[in-house]
Amino acid sequence: MAWLKKKREKAVINFIDIDKDLMSIRESVELSGKSGESVEYDPTNDIKDLEGKGYVLVKNNFNGDGNQPSYTEDTKVYLISFKHDVRPVNLDHPLTKIPSEEYDHPITFTVAFEGTPTKVKKKIQTAHLFRTLTADKVTSERIENGKYDSDWQLDSQKFNDVKVPVLPGVHADQKVVVGPKIDKEDEDIEVSVTYHLNGYLIPVDENGDEIPNVGPYQFATDEKDPTKIAPNQIVPDIEGYTHDQEIISPQSPDKDISIIYKTIPKHDAIYLSEAENDETTNLSEKASSTYSQLTEDNIQEATTMGIKGQIDEKEIERRIDEQMAIVNFIDLDDEGKQITSSGPLYGLPGEVINDLYNTDVPMTALKEAGFEVIFNNFDGNGQVQTFNQNHLVTQIFTVGLRHINLKEKNESSNSLQAFSQQQGEVLKKLENYQPTESSKDLETITAVAKDTIEVLNQFLEKNQTVENTRNSSIKKSNSKLEDK
Repeated sequence: MAWLKKKREKAVINFIDIDKDLMSIRESVELSGKSGESVEYDPTNDIKDLEGKGYVLVKNNFNGDGNQPSYTEDTKVYLISFKHDVRPVNLDHPLTKIPSEEYDHPITFTVAFEGTPTKVKKKIQTAHLFRTLTADKVTSERIENGKYDSDWQLDSQKFNDVKVPVLPGVHADQKVVVGPKIDKEDEDIEVSVTYHLNGYLIPVDENGDEIPNVGPYQFATDEKDPTKIAPNQIVPDIEGYTHDQEIISPQSPDKDISIIYKTIPKHDAIYLSEAENDETTNLSEKASSTYSQLTEDNIQEATTMGIKGQIDEKEIERRIDEQMAIVNFIDLDDEGKQITSSGPLYGLPGEVINDLYNTDVPMTALKEAGFEVIFNNFDGNGQVQTFNQNHLVTQIFTVGLRHINLKEKNESSNSLQAFSQQQGEVLKKLENYQPTESSKDLETITAVAKDTIEVLNQFLEKNQTVENTRNSSIKKSNSKLEDK
């Protein structure tokens, strides 16, 4: 007896694209089994794979209702249908197949700098006129009037203002470039800021002729305003000359200013008078002249007030970030008038200024000239100074001095006059004294008076000796200054 062989039935699963005329998306799955048996197949992984490629499941006719189909006597075909998903396309979600020009129109605002001593990068701002488009996730093609389409709009209504930088040796034609408003029809905008050379301080003699081999000294730019010249700039000293103007504040940034320098006669020196107290007024000028002669090997010449390109008046190439410092010696008894200065001291930020200069030599000369130090904010009490980070502003240190010899002489003179007056009063009282019969102590009174006069005489003689010694010392000091 022959065994009967049960017939095997078929089941077919098709994946179709309803956005492409029901075309198959991938190869059909064909399965076979005995009639009545469950079709052993799970389409979950295939569905996830297609969704990852941009498809959206529309309907699963195989087991979408949660029931597993069975084989039947007839071949059964099951459809799992999909449609195309869509996505936005814009600045945040670009798409290679769609040119950015279709959804982004950048508008630039550029500020360029002309006439600068060194190259300065342009300052560029960018605004965007943008919109959002819709694209097919499967084909990456644009879909007209799609789900995510939007109108053109701006991401900013105005460009930011641009602060013009301060540069050495030049001034700008504007302090701030105002950022313009932005319109949907705007094209790129470019604005130029132009720099011009700062003016110079020109040293001239009494005849108005420019002094050779010095200057001119370029004015420094105001660190807070690139269109202006810095106020209160120190007029540099020139060896062999004096000048009446110590500070200058130019009003026109590109105008040169001539400063008259007076020649110092070679025979000028300091002489402290024994009797004339009005020497105090002129002491600072004389001390400055003498000090220049006494320490000419230790004083550096004054240099540019700003930065003349990158080369100073000695044709020495200066480093772009160098800072300048000056130590000034001022006369506190003459309204703070400058006696002398260290001249310019150059160094990089963080370098120690004391390695370049100390006040020992000038202090020695000034003490011999009759000054004493009241304060020293440079190297007093062992202070150590370093160059700072701002090469646009000169670091200034001050040493304050007063006229110790004249002050002591005046005090001594006042004391002598007071004791001399007392001596005269005692003598006058003694001469006018008229004894009476009851004046039994006449001899005692007379003896005391004589002793008092003798003490006063001794005091006067002693102070006169001290005064003579001081005057002799001053004369010797002046003699040394004349010899040098």
